[in-house]
Amino acid sequence: MKASALLMVAALIAGPASFQSAKAGEPDEQGFVRVAPDDLQWQDLRPGLSFAVLEGDPTSEGFYILRARFAPGTLSRPHYHPKDRFITVIEGTWWTGTGPVIDKASEVPLKPGSYMKHPAGAPHYDGSRGGTVIVEIRGMGPAPLIYVDADGHPIK
Repeated sequence: MKASALLMVAALIAGPASFQSAKAGEPDEQGFVRVAPDDLQWQDLRPGLSFAVLEGDPTSEGFYILRARFAPGTLSRPHYHPKDRFITVIEGTWWTGTGPVIDKASEVPLKPGSYMKHPAGAPHYDGSRGGTVIVEIRGMGPAPLIYVDADGHPIK
């Protein structure tokens, strides 16, 4: 995987970061890919947030799968994505908020096995308010993150 792919992943939630590129699994001779949880190659993007790319390249056209791991108490800033994203909670309680302003009273906690769609262009934020959280994110690249102000307008 290109280093640029993981740099884009950093921008998905955390903003700029510097780290080594790595992909969790490689296809066997028949094309099957298997990745055990212990084989994930986590890349720290900022304190409290790391990613592991399982499939594809989120910086390029095409399908990708990645996992995001939030340390206890780590939330993203309000942002949106220009394309739909599809998220499944793998571990922990993932706190989800919609809109351009963090509003703890309106957040919805999602337990493992829960699913959420982030529609293209819809401001939201998410993360952990307690223990470690791991979510799996699927979508079509490229997948940039656009931070928003309190009115939902992109921050330049």
